[in-house]
Amino acid sequence: MKSRRLQPVIKIAKEREEDAALALSEYRKVIDQQEAKLIELRQYQAEYLQRLREGGRNGMNIAQINDYRSFIARLSVAVEQQEAQLVACEVQLQEKNRAWLEMRARHQALGKVTERYRQQEDEAREKKEQAESDERSQRMGRNRYPL
Repeated sequence: MKSRRLQPVIKIAKEREEDAALALSEYRKVIDQQEAKLIELRQYQAEYLQRLREGGRNGMNIAQINDYRSFIARLSVAVEQQEAQLVACEVQLQEKNRAWLEMRARHQALGKVTERYRQQEDEAREKKEQAESDERSQRMGRNRYPL
């Protein structure tokens, strides 16, 4: 029976689909973490820019202003790096999503093939049963009315 022989292949395809779905789900958590980190960096940057503006109005000395500017510049670099990291992670997420879709399609295709084989097997069994029934009926009919 072809449908039974495909069961181990379907099991492997299902496991691969589940593994890909798990990897996708886990990577979505990574994206969420990367986005949270970016938001935090932007908030720090905005906060320090605001402190610099207020300090300038309140008579902050040149050394402090330079320290703030230097720190804000480092924050800007960190924001740019985090944005680049997030873009790279989103590319990875798309790849993991594509892999999952592939595995799901393969699993579904194998399921359809198996179902088609089952239907063919059922039809063949029904035909065989009908032929056997017809043959029994013919034999009974010949035995009833011998020539």
